[in-house]
Amino acid sequence: MFYNNFDNVHGEDRYGMVGKIGDPFREECELAISCYRCHEQPLVIAERNWMDTNNDDSQRYQIVVVCEHCGAVDEFIVNDGREHKIGKLKHRKYRPMEVDIMKKGTVD
Repeated sequence: MFYNNFDNVHGEDRYGMVGKIGDPFREECELAISCYRCHEQPLVIAERNWMDTNNDDSQRYQIVVVCEHCGAVDEFIVNDGREHKIGKLKHRKYRPMEVDIMKKGTVD
């Protein structure tokens, strides 16, 4: 049986589906963004939920983030209506960017 291994493929979601162009917001990534409730960093991406397909064939995702300190939950949309458009956090009112993703092993 032939098996396609899509690990670390640009654009892959957790179900192994490869989209048109991927985004770097993956589950368990840490974002250098302060919490809306306790104002501590980082926020951790807890869920990445597929919503639908945009008119330009890009995939729209809901990203759910959780504060490591107080457990507050917030969310934002990736590819919000079109590719590379990122929505603001629902409670924090901040637009996450790729530069907010913390590298593994980074200590403040």
